[in-house]
Amino acid sequence: MTSSRLKTLLGTALLAAGLLATAAADARDLAEVKSSGQLRVGLYKDFPPYADDGAGIDVDIARALAEKMGLKAVLASYDAGENMDDDLRNIVWKGTVLGPAVSDVMVHVPVDPVMSQRNPQVRIFGAYHRETLAALRDTEKLPKLDKVADIDQQPLGAEGESILSMALLSSDAGRLRSQLHHYASMTDARKALESGEIAAFLGMRSQIEPMKAATGSRFTMSNPPPLPGLPQAGWALGMAVVADAADLEQALKKALADLESDGTLDRIFKKHAVTRMPPL
Repeated sequence: MTSSRLKTLLGTALLAAGLLATAAADARDLAEVKSSGQLRVGLYKDFPPYADDGAGIDVDIARALAEKMGLKAVLASYDAGENMDDDLRNIVWKGTVLGPAVSDVMVHVPVDPVMSQRNPQVRIFGAYHRETLAALRDTEKLPKLDKVADIDQQPLGAEGESILSMALLSSDAGRLRSQLHHYASMTDARKALESGEIAAFLGMRSQIEPMKAATGSRFTMSNPPPLPGLPQAGWALGMAVVADAADLEQALKKALADLESDGTLDRIFKKHAVTRMPPL
């Protein structure tokens, strides 16, 4: 390797390390957040109905939390990583080389004790909704959907790389693979259902409810059939801050409790045609 090439590689590595160190230093406590007058909130990008082009459930929650704290919400959108551990690292406590600086708080975080233990760099708290799975089906083609056998060679729809897609692809020794169609947008999925291209779409209830509101009476919402690996009871969604921001956590908890007690949380979900499910 030439000396110039080595210098380039070393320079790139040092720059990346410096940028990551800066991002980590950007994590703020409550006093710094209040002093700035702004609450930096991390959201997932292109994730309706939670966040999509500056609108959605989590967008409204972020703004409502900031308002309760007397602050202005500054929203930062992030692409989802390979797993939740990556997202917590990139959004809350370390940052990325080329992405935005770390956020003060990330919303839409699964509130799970195992995940908390695996990620000691953050505090996970403040469950505000329980996400569950559902199906929207054409009752003329699928009068019932109690078990996988009810599908009976009917074409199905799911979001690509979703938990339901993986469960359907692996179910019954892969028998459903030829029946499964993937959709990147819920609008495309709804159109496929209405045109008869698929007999049912399986996804998160927060995706299914708005779809049901936009379709005719021959479509009904129900639970998906029992499939291996599916969390039947759903999972709680909350928030995360960097581990040493205990004071910020407490302020956010109080703001969230106020939003729940005055009905704001329920109104936000209803605005987006989703029923807020209290965490278990």
